Amino acid sequence: MLQLHHIGVLAKDMEEAIESYKGIFSASSVSEIIYISSQEVNVCFVKIQSEIFIELVQPTSEASPVQKLIKKGFTYYHNGYTVQHFDREIELLEKKNYKLLSVFNSEAFNNRRCAFLMSPVMHLVELIETA
Repeated sequence: MLQLHHIGVLAKDMEEAIESYKGIFSASSVSEIIYISSQEVNVCFVKIQSEIFIELVQPTSEASPVQKLIKKGFTYYHNGYTVQHFDREIELLEKKNYKLLSVFNSEAFNNRRCAFLMSPVMHLVELIETA
């Protein structure tokens, strides 16, 4: 079962984005900035409700998978969901015509496995393995 964890939003300037969200939510609702080496991005989580976050995502190099999206002006990036049965959820989504794009261990989630999948209607979904 998928449990919404975050909405991923691209940020050209992480500090500017953080300051913007501090104006809406309290400063204590903003996490530290975390570098995700496999994706070449910095991320920061802004708590908007109990256990629901906005994930700010900033590319750190031209080779980052999100760099092209930033250059095209995209801001919305993906929805992230926690799942208890990681491999089974991937299989179920693939049977519903989702395309598996990548599986990696994320520093943002204590090196738990994460996967990006593209939905049949071209929405990007991230699965996060629960502890």
